[in-house]
Amino acid sequence: MSVVGINYEKCSVCKKCITDCTRSLFKEDPSGKVIRLADEMNRCNFCGKCVAICKENAILWEGNWEDDVKSYPGVEEYEENVSYENLMQLLMAKRSVRQYKIKKIPQEVLKKVFEAMRYASSADNRRAWNFSVVSDPSIIKKISQASIKIVFRYIGFPSADAALKYFDSIDKDPIFHKAPALIFLTTGATGSMPLIDSGIVLTYGQLAAHTLGLATCWIGMAHGLGMNKEIMKVIGLEGQIHGALTIGYPAVKYLRTPPRAPLNVVGLE
Repeated sequence: MSVVGINYEKCSVCKKCITDCTRSLFKEDPSGKVIRLADEMNRCNFCGKCVAICKENAILWEGNWEDDVKSYPGVEEYEENVSYENLMQLLMAKRSVRQYKIKKIPQEVLKKVFEAMRYASSADNRRAWNFSVVSDPSIIKKISQASIKIVFRYIGFPSADAALKYFDSIDKDPIFHKAPALIFLTTGATGSMPLIDSGIVLTYGQLAAHTLGLATCWIGMAHGLGMNKEIMKVIGLEGQIHGALTIGYPAVKYLRTPPRAPLNVVGLE
């Protein structure tokens, strides 16, 4: 997917595509009256900034993405989209929840969560994410048991068998907390940036879930599952897990925000 040209019937030669393209793919004609796309080496990663900044909507791209290109009130003034006060209410109210109702999440609601994640930032616009949703209770239990076998020492047990026996006796899932659904994420890329990208995209999903009445929790103890090929087949993904969330309707209500220590920021008085 990439930008392939300019609709000259629409282009007003405002030159905003030139100044905003991070890869300097747009060039001004010597006459100063025409903008050219100069991407002979196919360097465009379709970050879409040229599409977003062009008032005339003159940028041409490959594929059928017309439904994605939308203009809306506030697109030019960020503060008109959501107030700082409303955003802070959302951020301060969000909790990592480990108690869930036995209630299935409708597919349409889950789709909204993933639609929000579709707009997350990623390094070089790679978007190398692969997701899996697991909602079968028997499969979730199997994945949880596999996780316990990996982290039993971390949660204070001398052996995996001892941990499994204990949590089975009290009917508790210490990994996924009996959530009705799990979201797993792997990436097809290497290096540190995919890990950062994974944190960004799942945070988008967590915030979107909160607005839909859902709760989430990042499950770091599930990351080691990537070493278990059998479990990864059950999950339906390959490679290392870079993120795992529980998601469901919360069975607990929090009444106030807990205190948070001030940030240590150099250069800010």
